[in-house]
Amino acid sequence: MMDLMNDHAEIVPAPNAAGGTQSLERAIALLRAVADAETDGARLADLMTGVGLSKATAHRLLMALAREGLVEQDARSKRYHPGPDLVVLGDLASLRHRPPAPPAPPHQPPEAAAPATPPAVQPAPPALLARPSAFLRPEYRGESIALATLLCDRHVRAADGARAALLHESVAGQTTELSFARLARDSARFAAVLTGMGVGRGDRVAVLLPKGPELLITALAIWRLGGVYMPLFTTYTASAVAYRLADSAARAIVTNGFLRRKVPRDNSRPVVTVEGDEAFGPDAVPFWSSLHEAAPLAEVARYREGDAFALIYTSESEPTPLGVSLPVKALSGIEQYMRIGLDLRDDDIYWNMADPGWAYGAYYGLVGPLLLGRTTIFCDGPYDVRQGYRMLTKFGVTNLTAAPSQIRVWHGADPDVSHQLALRILSVVGEPLPPDLIAWANRTVKVPLLDQYGQRETGIFIVNRYDPDGREDGEAVQPPSGSLGRPMPGFRVVILDPEGREAPVGGAGEIAIDVEHSPLFWFEAYANDPERTAKRFRHGRRYYLTGDRAFLDDDGNIHYRGQASDAIQMQQGE
Repeated sequence: MMDLMNDHAEIVPAPNAAGGTQSLERAIALLRAVADAETDGARLADLMTGVGLSKATAHRLLMALAREGLVEQDARSKRYHPGPDLVVLGDLASLRHRPPAPPAPPHQPPEAAAPATPPAVQPAPPALLARPSAFLRPEYRGESIALATLLCDRHVRAADGARAALLHESVAGQTTELSFARLARDSARFAAVLTGMGVGRGDRVAVLLPKGPELLITALAIWRLGGVYMPLFTTYTASAVAYRLADSAARAIVTNGFLRRKVPRDNSRPVVTVEGDEAFGPDAVPFWSSLHEAAPLAEVARYREGDAFALIYTSESEPTPLGVSLPVKALSGIEQYMRIGLDLRDDDIYWNMADPGWAYGAYYGLVGPLLLGRTTIFCDGPYDVRQGYRMLTKFGVTNLTAAPSQIRVWHGADPDVSHQLALRILSVVGEPLPPDLIAWANRTVKVPLLDQYGQRETGIFIVNRYDPDGREDGEAVQPPSGSLGRPMPGFRVVILDPEGREAPVGGAGEIAIDVEHSPLFWFEAYANDPERTAKRFRHGRRYYLTGDRAFLDDDGNIHYRGQASDAIQMQQGE
């Protein structure tokens, strides 16, 4: 791992300044140096020399500037350039500092002057639009996107093939490691197995598997074929499984012997079963045996940016579960949340405790780590506090995200283990947190407990941020009490009244996303319910309605006030 904490070699520009002022001055100096490089872009080495910073400090500050859209790094040249948010800031500054327009020539009659822009077509002030995202990357756009390459193969080619793609912890405490190189080889072989079963581009493959290496291998194999990964939560009833198989028209099923009993008896789809102690079944294709006998598939299928690569259904409690298709272009928002919302750093040990059968676990516990070339941690079995603490201490987890229900279990047990943990940040998604739970986390694990907000249809788009460098008085900057947070760059979030008008600051209404000014918004429609889709856009396609009530304060924070209708949350599962 890169060491981003070594600041001992840096040159301090203002010896008497407090820490927060120093960081600000250094960041401004870096921003000016990037701008001075003009169109060629600035190399990290030149920025270090020109500003007088160590590599660790320069990299840390550049990443912070990139998260805010003030600089961006070219993926090919690795050089730094001014970021898109500078355009917005420049437009705002120009409102005050732009010189007045010269008067019309004396001989020109007034009616000959250029007409003013009609009020109906005046552009919205830049401050009212969504902040541009630094993660609208070209590799997530277009008509020919090699998804398996983005999520796996490029990490092998970058000499990181030995890096662990997965650390799998069994209930007994045994750890199995799956490298990116092994993941690439095994998924290419299993892709050949699926091809032989008739699975091809656009086909949906149901995956009813516990957390383990077979799940990762299966997902990558599906994406090598251009298919659609459809996770099924392992606690689903047989009827819930049957509904999703029929509604999705799944082409094949991958499961194990124990969970195979949930597959309908009249199932006619091909079934792959992971070998184990349970009854195998005469018609099942053995997972590992067939994988090792297959020749690896050399080709990698291409997706268009709007093509679905995952299909995730809403909860079993829904009267009619809704299918949400995840398109390839959603990778921009997934990367942004990993880097900004979760503040995932190069030296972090990251653990997403959510089950990959739910949206949050699939988006940010499976796809997100693969996209960034980071290690996924899976832990077998039902959630247990002792097991959770063992995982945290065994792997030295520094960045943890969990469901509120899991944090409540910790709260109830309340063991005194704060001295054993390496946690730097703790995030939760699913519901607003009560003050006593936040206070307990701050007291026990000595890190901020940050609440995030999103749905299956959107991913996370409102986040609370934490400033680990603190203020100049040395106190940590905590999120406002009871706040869901602020919109992430790439989303414009508004509060709508019942008539679909944007409410003023302080006015309560329904949380909505301004689709026209939210380049990271990707949801189009439910796969199986046009009527429910229409409810999400009941004021027209301009606004996506979340079904949750809130109000906006003077600082731009959004405060939750309950459900306005049949809101569908991004459940994490356990």
